[in-house]
Amino acid sequence: MGRPRKNNSLDISVSSGKKAKGLEGLGGIIAETDPLWDLILTRLARISRVYGFKPVETPLLEEHQLYQNVYRTAPQKLERLLTLDTPVKPAVVRESLLPSVLRVYSENKVYEQKPMSKWQFQGFTARAEMGTKALVGDYNFGFEIFGTFNHLSEAQTIGAVWQLVLSLGLSEAVIEINNIGNAECQRVYGESLADFLSARKYDLCDSCNEHLVGRPINVFRCRNLGCQAVVSEAPTILDFLDEISHKQFTNILEALDELGIPYQLNPSYVGPEYHSKTNFVIKHKLKGQTVVLGEGGYHDDLMDAVCHKNFCCFGFSGSLSVLYEILKSQGLEVEDARRNDVFLVPLGELAAKRALRLFKDLTNEKISVYDHFGEGGVKNQLKQAQDTKTPVALIMGQKEAMDEMVILRDVKSGMQEIISYDKIIEEVKKRLGR
Repeated sequence: MGRPRKNNSLDISVSSGKKAKGLEGLGGIIAETDPLWDLILTRLARISRVYGFKPVETPLLEEHQLYQNVYRTAPQKLERLLTLDTPVKPAVVRESLLPSVLRVYSENKVYEQKPMSKWQFQGFTARAEMGTKALVGDYNFGFEIFGTFNHLSEAQTIGAVWQLVLSLGLSEAVIEINNIGNAECQRVYGESLADFLSARKYDLCDSCNEHLVGRPINVFRCRNLGCQAVVSEAPTILDFLDEISHKQFTNILEALDELGIPYQLNPSYVGPEYHSKTNFVIKHKLKGQTVVLGEGGYHDDLMDAVCHKNFCCFGFSGSLSVLYEILKSQGLEVEDARRNDVFLVPLGELAAKRALRLFKDLTNEKISVYDHFGEGGVKNQLKQAQDTKTPVALIMGQKEAMDEMVILRDVKSGMQEIISYDKIIEEVKKRLGR
């Protein structure tokens, strides 16, 4: 008997098991087929680089204790966490990136290596909808600065976020900014606010009445129209700032003016729990409703809650998912954000092998290349080069591969010439104006 023939064909037989599907509420991002996502991620990466923010990644899972620290004043929020039993310790799926980012900074003692750090972060988060079994997914992003910095670095961080928003054409976005002072300012103001609201407690919702014995300024975050009417008459926290907080706020506003960043002073805006001093929010309209793109401020108190460390940190945390929905609702037509310099057209097996070397030589010179090493006629590939607005096509057939030659084609005009392989890189650079 002869040796059995080797079968290289792909087995596409149907499994007896059920088809795997993504979990409802937890979507994915495919930049290749969704140019809007490609645009957002490309702009975010570029602006982060231009403003000097270094990328940082955090694990999907965190120790349950981290969120117990974060929600020690609101333990009911722990119910929305997705928990897992691991062989080591109880763990949860991250529902926000910021606590993880602060933990990573402290745990790795970055402060011993760098007097100041500028980080950019992004990634998926997930939680359960309280009161239901529904999953809620999001794609968070943010900028954070740590260490020794001043109001100019604050303004630059706000500027990075604002530049991202403007680069995506969201000129109707609004920055609202306030200063809620340090812990002592908030304590003194909280007492005055609680006295004022206690006389109107029957006009407040149950949650706001609970805040009166906890963090009274949280009533400003309530969306109940009745509560909003009550707090609109409350004393403003700006009248309770100490001299240092007042000076710091004046400095940041002057820096924003210098950068030409528009803002609205909103004495009633209060950020999430553990935000202090400068607080700001970026809002936009979505289908007739005002939505929050993200919020920022000083996170020193959150760092203390998470890690029991006293570090100065300031930043912004937002939702790329919300940003995406706003852009999508506007019907924005987006071209491919990453246009290639060269379209590589190999014809035949030998040419495809030679094209691998050409691909490497081009990319070594930082020339971006669209390659197609599969089967496909030259007409179809050149049409694709036109559709993607690639300026130069390099065609290599069997004869060109054997003769060490390349056909260079100007995609727009259709003019082409044969150039020796050893001169093709310089010729491409010349055509690209480099």
